[in-house]
Amino acid sequence: MACVVSWNCRGFRSKVCHIKDLIYEVHPVCIALQETYLKPADIAKIKRYSLVRKDNENESGRASGEVTLLVSHDTPSSVITLHTNLQAVAVRVMFSNLVTICTLYLPPSTIVDERNLNRLVDELPTPFIILGDFNGHSPLWGSKNTNLRGRQIEEFVNTHSLCLLNNGEDTYFHQ
Repeated sequence: MACVVSWNCRGFRSKVCHIKDLIYEVHPVCIALQETYLKPADIAKIKRYSLVRKDNENESGRASGEVTLLVSHDTPSSVITLHTNLQAVAVRVMFSNLVTICTLYLPPSTIVDERNLNRLVDELPTPFIILGDFNGHSPLWGSKNTNLRGRQIEEFVNTHSLCLLNNGEDTYFHQ
């Protein structure tokens, strides 16, 4: 069975050992990372995996947010070019059939225009899975309360008839 993992790593370089351990233990086809804090000039490599990145530097030259998909060389895949200002990247991966995997990071302090989310869905070949850190709270995915971003995500899920894959457990924890 193919495994896909999503993780807000909060820094690719500082977590590369954990990423390698995860690969060794789980052998995922794809790892969706959020908040990698990689700048465009940063070199990042993981043996036997291709990296598809969207990096972001703020005006002061500091890395902020960013997303990366790691895709196993053992699995046929192709990059999907997205025309969005959202922090998102996507690939088509061959499981028993082609599936689009997209990682998305929505910073908590950024107002997200619903039209950008709608355009993202329009650009993703079906079937697709969107993984990420949306910085929204809702009982639908284990939060005790709902915030504005959570309501926005609930509406997004309903508008596009998406299936929310969550078993009700918390989606966030500190080590």
